[in-house]
Amino acid sequence: MGQMQQLTNRNFLLTDAGMEAVFEVFDDLHDAVSEGQIDTVTALNSRELVGWLRELVFTAQETIEEIEKAHVLNARQHPTLRLVK
Repeated sequence: MGQMQQLTNRNFLLTDAGMEAVFEVFDDLHDAVSEGQIDTVTALNSRELVGWLRELVFTAQETIEEIEKAHVLNARQHPTLRLVK
């Protein structure tokens, strides 16, 4: 058998196009759920899907908080120079 290359979480670069593709997946899921056609986009049952969605939301929120925290720390390390007359 051939050797399978294992990818880590960081073997990709997120771009606007990549983020848009992720958004489209969730938008399509939302549309299907709104139309009562969830089975056309997933084989997961509702409990499993909600569990995954909660995990994704939690991870996204944690990522936002880490980015904002890093921004605040960076701003403190590099204070703004202000000229006073």
